[in-house]
Amino acid sequence: MRTFSFILLGLFSGIGLLSVAVFVGLIYMASNLDGMRRPVSAVPDKIVLTLDLDKNLVEGPGGPRLEGFNLRAATTLPDAVVAIRKAKDDPRVVAIKATLSNPSLGLAQSQEIRDVVAEFRAAGKPALLFSETMGEGEGALPTYYLAAAFGDIWVQPSATVGIAGIGTEGFFLKTFLARFGVKGSFVARGEYKSAPETFTNTGMSEANREETRALLGSWFEQMVAGIAADRKISADAVRAVIDEGPQLATEALDRKLVDHLGYRDEFDEALKKQLPGAEEMNLDRYVSLPVPGAAAARRRVAVIHAVGEIDRRGEDSPFSGELGIHADSMAKTVRRAADDGKINAILLRIDSPGGSYAASDTIWREIVRAKAKGKPVIVSMGDTAASGGYFIAMPADRIFASPATVTGSIGVFTGKMVVGDALAKLDINRERITFGDSAGMFSATTDFSPKDIERLNRMLDATYADFTGKAAQGRNKTVAEIDKVARGRVWSGADAVGAGLVDELGGFLKALDYTKTRIGLQPQDRLRLVKFSDEKEGWWDIFKYFGANDAPEDVESFFRAAAWFAKVVAPLMEQFESAAARGPQLLMAPVVAK
Repeated sequence: MRTFSFILLGLFSGIGLLSVAVFVGLIYMASNLDGMRRPVSAVPDKIVLTLDLDKNLVEGPGGPRLEGFNLRAATTLPDAVVAIRKAKDDPRVVAIKATLSNPSLGLAQSQEIRDVVAEFRAAGKPALLFSETMGEGEGALPTYYLAAAFGDIWVQPSATVGIAGIGTEGFFLKTFLARFGVKGSFVARGEYKSAPETFTNTGMSEANREETRALLGSWFEQMVAGIAADRKISADAVRAVIDEGPQLATEALDRKLVDHLGYRDEFDEALKKQLPGAEEMNLDRYVSLPVPGAAAARRRVAVIHAVGEIDRRGEDSPFSGELGIHADSMAKTVRRAADDGKINAILLRIDSPGGSYAASDTIWREIVRAKAKGKPVIVSMGDTAASGGYFIAMPADRIFASPATVTGSIGVFTGKMVVGDALAKLDINRERITFGDSAGMFSATTDFSPKDIERLNRMLDATYADFTGKAAQGRNKTVAEIDKVARGRVWSGADAVGAGLVDELGGFLKALDYTKTRIGLQPQDRLRLVKFSDEKEGWWDIFKYFGANDAPEDVESFFRAAAWFAKVVAPLMEQFESAAARGPQLLMAPVVAK
């Protein structure tokens, strides 16, 4: 036993020392960025802006992030669309050259890219796209929908153009779980609040089927209309092609879905001949170029990103791609923007499926207070702003959503999985000592009692009344009017306008244009966007204290070096993890690489 204790102590000490070494190494690199920085080349006089649409455009505060030992994209989607609009008016930028095969963008995000590419093309500048394949034998209608916005589409001769139908399917586990003595026990307000149905039903409820068909139908018609307009064919012709899809490359060419068949080198060579003397610049670098006149702009707008599930407090790891909305820090961020005398308005970008009711209410309160201080609050919805995500949006002065945004879901549910019978089947006995009738309400070993259900119903009634009441207040409607479009139902952005939950269709740029007019500017006037982050001071600020600057080349150099350093120590970390796995499971507890 004593030997085991020494082994355990040694392993923990080794892991701790290695973690410290990694951290110190990163700090050292941050303090020596000048020596690692690549020479910054001059900006070319003739630029082809390159977009890798398979690369992740994050919805978040931005900045490079290490996920595991991989360096991920730094550019946010709002950054990207602002930069492409800047390129439209930049005489140095002569074209866009894009690639995509399997983009991770959501449908609403794709619509924002489509809209700004349309602006770029309307300025008389070409936008070309190359794809090795779109779907590789599978349906990929959203991918083609994004590609169709570009005026000249190239695909590899071996490609599949996955223009095919869309659909969804759900699994219902009630009967399956019952075999093992497990039961889902949930209570909801709103017949459309269908999330618990996976565990409580044997199939879709009619309400679930209705809202799902409406949402998918809205998305489908948006894509059909967009493709028809882009490719100058009828909507009926697009539907016919979808029914026959996916398409071979030759079939897609015959049906005028693509413009050229060729390989990447042929695409590159054709572009060089079309635009002789032009030099390529990727989007990340172009984003970092200063906007002429922006620094001197007297009007400033705070841009706040609210991305992920909503909780009361927490902190995002720099080594994870997952972001969250933490009410404690988000409330402080909104408050800072509201109290900043140099800030003229707040532009809140939301991409959230919801989360904690109490946390959502905390953020809601700060937005209401910001408005009371005279700061206009404008919301731009991303892919999703539903349930708690809608809760924090609804007090805004104006709400913008893309046609494909998922929003609404004004409703609430609670419940638990009950495993008491499953434990009994396994001869596992569990005893409980409690004080107070409600102490075991959320115990997983017993179902809710009638008294518990009564309590839960009171709680949900109060929450739903508060949600709909505040929605009515924010949307200038009666509670009865809100209730008709609430009840837990999700809406596409396009349908949410008709339901009165959203003011106007459009992405971040449309919200930005409105914000300009709201603070007395003309669309062509310069504006300074100031990013307010909800992240707490931590690892990134420490790097700044040790010499890292805000210059884009510093950021790029640091993360390039950090990624290299992480890869060097990765084998050592894997050895430690392997040693831990060979011993008792307790040794797997330390997490050193996340």
